[in-house]
Amino acid sequence: MLPRPDARRLLLLLRNPAFWYVGALTAMWPVLRLLPPERVRALRAWTSTDLDNLRPWPDGHPVGSLAVSAFVPQDTVWIWPVFALSVFAVVGVLGGRRAVAVLALVHVAATALTEGLVWWRIEHGALPPEAAHALDTGPSYVVVAALAVAACRARPVWSRAVWLVMFAVAAPTLLGGVVDGEVAAVGHLVSLFAGLAVAAAHRLGLPPVARRAAAAAPRQAERVPSR
Repeated sequence: MLPRPDARRLLLLLRNPAFWYVGALTAMWPVLRLLPPERVRALRAWTSTDLDNLRPWPDGHPVGSLAVSAFVPQDTVWIWPVFALSVFAVVGVLGGRRAVAVLALVHVAATALTEGLVWWRIEHGALPPEAAHALDTGPSYVVVAALAVAACRARPVWSRAVWLVMFAVAAPTLLGGVVDGEVAAVGHLVSLFAGLAVAAAHRLGLPPVARRAAAAAPRQAERVPSR
């Protein structure tokens, strides 16, 4: 039987959504390596957040593809759990529920904006119609936003340098195609700005990003009877 402090730490870890996200990305590495290639292609095709899959049901499955795509990398599968450790910092800053809500919203918003750009470019002849089902899946939008928040607001303060270095290492790959309008690179830029906006809002104490505990302390002090 675990000592009480160890049991408490284990319970807190199991209640942390970052633990489950990093664990899911870690488990995806052997899954994608062990599955037959045709199954891997089918999985990525189903989870891809392309225009075909984002069409309303029954023609598409937008909810399923948006939810699962954040767990299915396209390449360098092993590196994503390492970068996703930044989600622990985001949970520490925002709390579990806010962290999940913020990162999910960034994932959905970045996907919507980039796929909207694809649709617009197809409509105006800048892309061929086949671009409507170009593969677009992976955790990068979530991870970029998490790294941005962690680099600005993580505790302890020295850990921000770690997340900043990690982002600097990944930035050339993640943002390399922005000038050319590459879909993934534009989505990463959107996610970066979203993460910086969340960090700024938290720094300024703006709702709904600011945690209630910090705002509740003055109200509790006001209820103390004066002598």
